[in-house]
Amino acid sequence: MNLVKKLKHVIHKFNNDIKLVKLELTSSSVREELLTKRKITIGYIVYDIDEYLAPANILICSKCMGLRHFMKQCTQVKNTCRTCGETADDLKLHICSQIEKCIHCGQNHKSNSFKCQVVKSFRSELTRKLLSSNNCPISSGTNNMSNSSFKYSRSDFPPMPMPQSAPTNPINNTMLSKLDDLLGKISEVNNHLTNLELKYNKFEQFMIEKQKCDLLVKENLNSLSKQSVEFKKELVHHSLLIERHDNLFLKLIIPMFEDLFGLIASQNQDRKGNIFDIDLKLKLERYLIQMKKAKESKCSTN
Repeated sequence: MNLVKKLKHVIHKFNNDIKLVKLELTSSSVREELLTKRKITIGYIVYDIDEYLAPANILICSKCMGLRHFMKQCTQVKNTCRTCGETADDLKLHICSQIEKCIHCGQNHKSNSFKCQVVKSFRSELTRKLLSSNNCPISSGTNNMSNSSFKYSRSDFPPMPMPQSAPTNPINNTMLSKLDDLLGKISEVNNHLTNLELKYNKFEQFMIEKQKCDLLVKENLNSLSKQSVEFKKELVHHSLLIERHDNLFLKLIIPMFEDLFGLIASQNQDRKGNIFDIDLKLKLERYLIQMKKAKESKCSTN
């Protein structure tokens, strides 16, 4: 048991009941021996063993959306938009059409999506290469054994059975398919998070512009408030001027005209009271009536 590094129960992504256990060993020789036997005995029970294949990681450049390299290794000068597939000097200034178009296959999905047929084919080819590289050490070990010196005896080598086509392991195919689906969903989540980030940036920009507009409205309100105060001061000033002019007319000019009109009326008749000019008398009486009405209306207004 000292050779066992980790023992982990494999959980299905849909929580289905599966009886697969992942066993990690500290000794590579014991691992090769178990893989050769394809069997392991625990508590007098024999279990089948199959090699665990980790999911093949695919490098997708975040600059040009190309495969097999990182952004630091990219030789492309311009950046490629993962949504519309167009190139731009700066993606922050790029106006995307939001129409998804893959640069690998031309279909309506993002260029870094794991649903792309080109990416799936590349992953399948990479997985086959990993499988072939895993089989190389066993075959090389067999060749080394065949090159060692030994005494040939025909009885030690009975005739081998007829070759049969090795059946494909459905478990490996199912696991690879599920891993592809899982990575595809991870890519969709990543794209969704990117879209949320863009929406958050737009909302943040909207809030900044709103704050600027609020400050401008506040400044305008302060300006209107100052103008209102000035208008009130001017209104008080004009009210004082009007009151001063009213007092001038009521207390000085109108009484003066009344006395003047009375004097003219007294001069417009002789000692016996006969009127010299009837029209002048009528005009003076009309003027006096108008001044009286003006005084009464002003008093009623006050």
